[in-house]
Amino acid sequence: MRGETGPVHLSQAMAMVMAGLLTLSCWNVLEISFYILTTFRRYRGLYFWSMVIATFGILLHAVTGFLRYFALAPNLPMCFLICLGWYAMVTGQSVVLYSRLHLVTTHEYYRRWVLVMIIVNFCILHIPTTILFLGANNGVENFVHPFSIYEQIQLVGFALQETVISALYVWETTTSLRPLLSLKGPRGTRVIINVVLVNVIAVLLDAALVTIEFTHHFDVQTTFKPVVYSIKLLLEFIVLNSLLAAIQTPAGSFHNPSSEHGQPDVFVRGLDSIHTFDRPSNPSLHDPERLVSGDRRTSSGESVVKPLEIWNSHFSHP
Repeated sequence: MRGETGPVHLSQAMAMVMAGLLTLSCWNVLEISFYILTTFRRYRGLYFWSMVIATFGILLHAVTGFLRYFALAPNLPMCFLICLGWYAMVTGQSVVLYSRLHLVTTHEYYRRWVLVMIIVNFCILHIPTTILFLGANNGVENFVHPFSIYEQIQLVGFALQETVISALYVWETTTSLRPLLSLKGPRGTRVIINVVLVNVIAVLLDAALVTIEFTHHFDVQTTFKPVVYSIKLLLEFIVLNSLLAAIQTPAGSFHNPSSEHGQPDVFVRGLDSIHTFDRPSNPSLHDPERLVSGDRRTSSGESVVKPLEIWNSHFSHP
C-alpha cells in the first residue's frame, strides 16, 4: 500500500483531495477548540483534558501525515509524531466518551470494563503497530508486510471498541434515561434522538475508514482518519453537552422561556437548534464538568448526580 514506508507520488487531483482533507481537519480542530474555550468554566477534570488531548492529536496527526506524504519534512521524525498524534486522537476520543458515561448509566461495572477495554487495546493495538511502523520506515524490510497486516487489525480493533462504547450510550439513553428525559417534553425526546443519531454516524464513519483500508489505500485512509475523528469529536461534544443540559434542567424549564427572576437564558448548542434553558441560581450547574454540586465524585474529579438519583429526586420533591 502506498505511504507505508515514506512519501507518496500522487496525481494532481489526489494531491488536491488530500490537501482538502487536511484543511477540513484543521477547520474542525479550530471549531472544537473554540467550543472548549467557551464552554468550560474550569480547565480541569478528565473530560476537559481528554477533549484537549484528543483535539491536539487530530491536528498533530493530520499535519505531520501531510508533511510526510509530500516529503516536506524528514520521514522518520514525522513517523514518530504521527504515532503520538494517533495515540491522542484515537484513545483520547475513547477517553472522552468514557469520562461522560456516568451521565447515562448507573452501573459502575460498565464504566470499569470500558476503561479496561481502552487500556488493553492501547497495549495490544497501539504499541505493536508503532513498533512495526517505525521499523518499516527505518529500513527494516521484514517489518513492512507484518505492518500492513497489523494495520488492518488495529483499525478493526479500534472501530469495534468505539462501536461498543456507542452501543452502550444508545442502549442506556433509550432505556435507563428515557423515563427521565420524557419528563422534559419534546426537548428530551430530541436529545434521545440526537444521541442515537450521533452514535450511528460515528459507527458509519468508522466503517468507511475500515472499507478504505481494506481496499489498499493506506495514504487515503490515514489522511481521511483525522477528518473522521474530528467530525466524531465535534458531534459527540455537542450532543453530550446537550444531554447534560437536559438531565440537569428542571422539567418545567423546558416550557418556560424565561425564569421567574427574569434572568437571561443559557444557550446550549444542539444538533438542530440552539436549546434555551433557564439559568439556575448557581451558574456552575451549566459547566459541562458538573451535574449537581455537592454529590458523589466521578473520575474527572467533579461532582455529579447519577441518572437514578436525579430520577428519584423528581418524585421525592413533587
